[in-house]
Amino acid sequence: MYYYHTHHITAVFTKQEQKEIAVNKSRPECGWFQLYSYYLKPQTNLTADELYYEVSDKDNYEYRLSLVEFNLAEYASSSLDLAAVKNIQTVLTQFQKTRSKVIVRFLYDWDGNGEAKEPKQLTIILKHMKTVAPLLNEYKDIIYTTQGIFVGSWGEMHDSKFLNNQDMTTLLLYYASLTDSSIYLSVRTPEQYQTIFSEWEKHKDRYKKYAITKKELTKRLGLFNDGILGSISDLGSYRDADDTTKTAQERLDARKKALSFQDTLCLHVPNGGEVIQSTDSSLSTTKDAITTLQQMHVSYLNQLYDKDAITLWKKAVYHQKNSPYDGSTLYDYITNHLGARPVLTDSSVSYHPFQKGDAKGTITVENTGFSNYYHKKDFQLVCINKETKKETTLVSSDRLKNANPLYWDSRKKTVISYRFSPFSFEDGAYLLLARLSDPITREELFFANDSYDKQYRGYVLGTLQIKR
Repeated sequence: MYYYHTHHITAVFTKQEQKEIAVNKSRPECGWFQLYSYYLKPQTNLTADELYYEVSDKDNYEYRLSLVEFNLAEYASSSLDLAAVKNIQTVLTQFQKTRSKVIVRFLYDWDGNGEAKEPKQLTIILKHMKTVAPLLNEYKDIIYTTQGIFVGSWGEMHDSKFLNNQDMTTLLLYYASLTDSSIYLSVRTPEQYQTIFSEWEKHKDRYKKYAITKKELTKRLGLFNDGILGSISDLGSYRDADDTTKTAQERLDARKKALSFQDTLCLHVPNGGEVIQSTDSSLSTTKDAITTLQQMHVSYLNQLYDKDAITLWKKAVYHQKNSPYDGSTLYDYITNHLGARPVLTDSSVSYHPFQKGDAKGTITVENTGFSNYYHKKDFQLVCINKETKKETTLVSSDRLKNANPLYWDSRKKTVISYRFSPFSFEDGAYLLLARLSDPITREELFFANDSYDKQYRGYVLGTLQIKR
């Protein structure tokens, strides 16, 4: 009888079926971004009118990302003065007060005249980098990523005298060595990415003075693309795809190779930019557009450029049987899949009476979004006594291996396994809930499920009944 009362316990789990919903809740660090451009002048402070910020658009879409550009053309032959530093700091302070994170781009040109507008000497650009880096480090918590290495038309790393292998690598490595390890960097094309690492490997002594390792840079360096879907080469983003000496199939293969490269790389570093309406209609069809954005792992896009492409998406209808988006517009589907979009698909708890060991549980999460999380998120599985409201944490991302940021890969299911002892709980009914939040802002983040319980602030996975 002693053994029976000491060791006989039942733990019966009744799971709640999870339904994916076409939710359009505000999501941080992804989605359509706004562009804010600041032209910095010596000894001149930005005006109040230049420091405006829009929370949402006319359809109440809440912006959670902003591309912030600082034009340094007035300093092409000089160091940045105190006014420039103050202006950059003022802008970043303003965004620190919003719910929007920023994508930062420094440049010298807005007119397509990169080589004419940028400094004549590389040393000037390096000095500018050294001046702005402490500011970026100070505001690292609001920076989603940075774009470019200051040079080129529109800062897009083309039409510049500093894009030879040595200068490009020097600028990137110096920028990386000055900025905090949590700040992502990005270059314009896969070829530039590969060239930098190749140049670094060939000339190790030349770059050994920079305080960053290849392993560290690999974790931080991503891509940006302002010609997405504009042509088979994404308007020159994949040079081999533009090579007229190649056959049509060879050019298509070059595009496929570039997309495959991004499919691997950008699971772990951000990618995004602007879509362009192409004369090749196949690139803009529902299927091909989605496939491209999935392979590139796009987490952010410009809502205003290109309007023709976006208008086409608003007219196109998405069809997918058993999808909550079946019959919605392509625009709505893309909007809700930019970035990470986790869906709870299954859960389980198994335990056998008279078992002295732990109960075993699983949670299955499918990331249906185009990309992963790139910054830390907190995931918790909690067990709440329905009578006493006492809460016990069964799973925390802080204790999960390789969980920060959460490695819920795009287009894949991840099974989270856990164990707990039923003997540590009193008899009664318990709710199992999943929670997701931002560790810096403490904002609750959502799963695209219908199982959210407002009272308990989590997504109900099911009920656990414990009885002795």
